[in-house]
Amino acid sequence: MDLSARILAKRYARAYMGLDGKTHTPAAEAAAQKKLDSLGKVFETARPHLKALTHPVVNGEVKLAVLAKVLGSGNFGPAAGFADLLVRQNRFGLLEDIMRECLRLSDHFCGIVKAEVYSRYPLSEGEVKRITALLSETVGRKISLRQVIAERVLGGFEIKIGDTVIDATARGRLEAMKAGLLKG
Repeated sequence: MDLSARILAKRYARAYMGLDGKTHTPAAEAAAQKKLDSLGKVFETARPHLKALTHPVVNGEVKLAVLAKVLGSGNFGPAAGFADLLVRQNRFGLLEDIMRECLRLSDHFCGIVKAEVYSRYPLSEGEVKRITALLSETVGRKISLRQVIAERVLGGFEIKIGDTVIDATARGRLEAMKAGLLKG
């Protein structure tokens, strides 16, 4: 995606979510989640018709008719009107990027930090809870932890939070020991 499309997606997402200047409350968090869910439903419902909704040769009125038929009388809330706006402005192709940005905005608003834990085998529920609690305590925010099975990790695990990597793998420990021995 080019820079101008990324900027547009961010602007549409900020306008749709409407979180600017609001303080976090459980009600505001629930409303943001409801908006995200309804936008996700619109996207999943319209996905099979994405080509017709984004093709430059298809007439705008035809696109709107396709969208109306696809969404029908489903309960999509404000997301249906937002999708209609995107079709009218020939920006429906940005919907997936807009959704990604909406999710990022919602996580930021709710104080959630995304993290990934890489391990050779699935971690137990207890291990995931302990890692999540330790990370949450360290970062000072809620953690949304996603497990990734990675064959490159032979033992232990690796955690990635944004640009920070915490290496608790067997290979990482051996490298640290080697560096320590070579240093002094």
